[in-house]
Amino acid sequence: MRSTEIQSTPSPDPIFQMATGFWVSKTLMTAVELEVFTKLAGKSVNIDQLQSLLEIENRPTEAFVTALVSLGLIEKIRTDTPNGSETLYSNSQLADLFLDKGKPSSYMGDFIIMLEKQSYRRWDKLPQSVKTNKPIEDIEGGRGGAGTMFDQARSNQAIEQMQVFTKAMYGVSVGPAMALTRIFDFSNYKKMMDIGGGSGVYAIEVVKENPKMFATVLDLGPACAVANQYIKQFSLENRIQTKILDYFNEPFPKDCDVALLSHIIHLYDQEKATALLKKVYDSLPNKHGIVIISEWLLNDDKTGPAPSALMSLNMVLELERGRNYSFAEISKMLTAVGFKSIEKRPLAGPAEIVIGYKK
Repeated sequence: MRSTEIQSTPSPDPIFQMATGFWVSKTLMTAVELEVFTKLAGKSVNIDQLQSLLEIENRPTEAFVTALVSLGLIEKIRTDTPNGSETLYSNSQLADLFLDKGKPSSYMGDFIIMLEKQSYRRWDKLPQSVKTNKPIEDIEGGRGGAGTMFDQARSNQAIEQMQVFTKAMYGVSVGPAMALTRIFDFSNYKKMMDIGGGSGVYAIEVVKENPKMFATVLDLGPACAVANQYIKQFSLENRIQTKILDYFNEPFPKDCDVALLSHIIHLYDQEKATALLKKVYDSLPNKHGIVIISEWLLNDDKTGPAPSALMSLNMVLELERGRNYSFAEISKMLTAVGFKSIEKRPLAGPAEIVIGYKK
């Protein structure tokens, strides 16, 4: 074989990385479940102290901490002592900020635990879902994706799951919510309705950064209960209210000039998403209304990016309908219901926003 042919042969490394990706996610999930980073907060400990802190034996302690060091979640520092040198372990800056329960405003652990308890189990059954075009809980005879979220939210189990989900999403949404206040100027607007707003994190950040703004979080009862906790935490009860609303069957408020839909459009097929956007359009003022849609967008030729494509596959696992859309597809929906001057801006991470103006 010629050297040029050898050089052109692809490496199998990317496939290996894909096949073993669950090693990384399960290591992270286990560390969060065992509260490793919360127990290590503010400390630098040796291997024996770490073993005692985690209450596990020596062999798994050494293997576990080595894995966490390799992932950049724990730092390994060699330090001099009167008796020689010693190896100490402490949280990395990344873990300290996002994985310590003592920092609730940035903590992502609830989201990681939710992925482990719910999504991880579903993804194990991905072949079934792909073959049947049904969400996993439907296949197993459970609650599944049948009916609307409003139908599903009536059982005690569903209420508890929704509140767990809402709290989990707060930590991962703070960054994008803060970014929204930097990339869009709200100073000329008065009130925002946060449709399906969950924990209210977007409303909270927008109102915090814009003293003249007010907001209403529209969602199911369990989500509104969680949002009220965060609103109270930030002492914003006078500027943010919550309203329990079935937004397909009940009217939107008429006193808002901004409508925000963060990770809502991908829950529905194109027909239903367009119908929802038509209701939004009709509720906004004629000459000064805008809609802001935050999503993990696919590119227009449907070749990626990978996070958006995989999120779309996750919708197959979780819901009877719904998928991630491209900017071109969302623009078409917005134009169809009357919005003008459609534009796209980067938000944070894989998220982008699509803005439509009612003129």
